[in-house]
Amino acid sequence: FFFFFFFFKQKTAYEISACLVGSEMCIRDRTNIRREPKCHLFINHIENIEVITTKNELVKALRLFYGNEPDAVIANYTAYESIPTTFLIQTCSKTSEYASFVKHFKELAKGSVVDERMPRKHCSENIWLIKPASLNQGRGIELFKNNLHALQHYIDGQSKLTHLVAQKYIERPLLYKGRKFDIRVWTVLTWKEEMFYYKAGYVRTSSEVYTLENEFSYVHLTNNCLQQQGSNYGAYEDGNTISFGALQSYLNEMHSELGVDFSFHIVPRMKDLMIDCVLASRNYLNPHKRRNCFELLGFDFMIDEDFRTWLIEVNTNPYLGIPNKFIEGLMPKMLNDLLEITVDKSFRPINDMPKRELRNQFELIYSEKQGINQRRPFDTPIYPIPSLHTPTVPFSVTYRNHSIYHFLLQLSQYLLLNC
Repeated sequence: FFFFFFFFKQKTAYEISACLVGSEMCIRDRTNIRREPKCHLFINHIENIEVITTKNELVKALRLFYGNEPDAVIANYTAYESIPTTFLIQTCSKTSEYASFVKHFKELAKGSVVDERMPRKHCSENIWLIKPASLNQGRGIELFKNNLHALQHYIDGQSKLTHLVAQKYIERPLLYKGRKFDIRVWTVLTWKEEMFYYKAGYVRTSSEVYTLENEFSYVHLTNNCLQQQGSNYGAYEDGNTISFGALQSYLNEMHSELGVDFSFHIVPRMKDLMIDCVLASRNYLNPHKRRNCFELLGFDFMIDEDFRTWLIEVNTNPYLGIPNKFIEGLMPKMLNDLLEITVDKSFRPINDMPKRELRNQFELIYSEKQGINQRRPFDTPIYPIPSLHTPTVPFSVTYRNHSIYHFLLQLSQYLLLNC
């Protein structure tokens, strides 16, 4: 929930003051307050949003959605085309899923090629993340590199009945100047079952050079709240944050031969994954059909070295700090646009209000009532650059000699592209 005070003067249809206290935001028409003392109540929270904003519930929702969506079933599209392989764990409870995770971990540790949806290149070092289901900002995340004993010891040391997720680490991410990064995108869900995507998100960078030999958190976790604690914070980019435009410039410089376009190759895939989260949760959100409520969410994505986009998590109460000048200019615009698509719609416009110079950057990407759904078909390739497509080929043979395995993998890629 938000805990701060906004004062917007002549920024929306009426002069308003908005006080966000806990989950309630009370908006009063300041120009007509004597004639109209009644308060229009807005809630900046949608009931049951934890269906997608807690890590374990998000996995459950996506598994169920894809398993019951006919088009996804036909396309053989599962949750693990959207997110990395994930197992749900509850401490002090050795469930069948926990047993499946242990078996899966051991098979990868032996060099076995198992029925794994993630490309083999992301499994060579058998690295896993253990994440608390309900925390954000990188809190409580631990990385384990092919060490089941240490992993199990960590799980056993957690509080009783703690919900965790064990998630396969993306070992070959796309790098920005040799360091890891992720993408933060803002979206808004409204009581009208609408989803808005904010076009001007940002990129969060790591403070340390990427290597699998170093298990240091500042190498692998890009959450701003965590990176701020590192000694190299801000050493490369002010506030460890850059714009989409800066990322595009880097892609143009380093991958010009591929012609990667962030807006064309990455954004549509992010929209697909965000809409899937809405569709997976729509039967649970706002069960009492409350009006005048909305939720600002922060979606986190990663791009691997083949430019495939992965959904990492969905955050309620996303970070709204000001780490640099870029965000200082972006944040007020985003918040003003947020109020315009939510609060302003309940107030009469004033004719003499100055027109805004910039268009609202929130784009409506899903609304069942308006017939808007930008989700592409499930058989749309998840690799935007065809030549970089990494096939998922389930073998049941254990290859002790990894050079043979990599030769066969390269051969299969060649045959798929040329036959």
